[in-house]
Amino acid sequence: MVERPAFEDLYREFLGRIYAYVRSQVGTSADAEDITAQVFMNAYQAYGRFEARHTTPAAWLFRIARNATLDHFRASGRRERLRRTIQHQPVVEEDPAGQAEERIQYQALMARVAELPERQRDAISLRHSGLSFDEVGKLIGCSEDAAKMLYHRALKALKEAVQREGV
Repeated sequence: MVERPAFEDLYREFLGRIYAYVRSQVGTSADAEDITAQVFMNAYQAYGRFEARHTTPAAWLFRIARNATLDHFRASGRRERLRRTIQHQPVVEEDPAGQAEERIQYQALMARVAELPERQRDAISLRHSGLSFDEVGKLIGCSEDAAKMLYHRALKALKEAVQREGV
């Protein structure tokens, strides 16, 4: 029998990753904070039913996060996801000009990611949140191989957009 970790341990381990995933999906950090809090409240309430032998803690928490994010958009009456303006930027050491250039490139890349079909965006976001392809597939309702294909198609589309637009 697989032991499930203490909820406090899951919270500490996954808070940053869940917040980063939610933040990449919504328009503001305030919304991301609210949704992340809701994710962990929902997880805490459902923790008695969580069985580690059926899924990984990461996949379980990211499913809750994905559903909470979708609920947020449904409640807001939005039919498609917001075009994101990501605030967390890569940092360049002590080089303001380099940091500005990196931020511009990062924002341009995130604009391209926002234009991808929803399932490809999900594959990119979830995979870069540290989930395996198997976990990504389970979360978006497809096989591991299909999740890999979605991810690689998204990367190919991004590469083509970058080459075409010189981002």
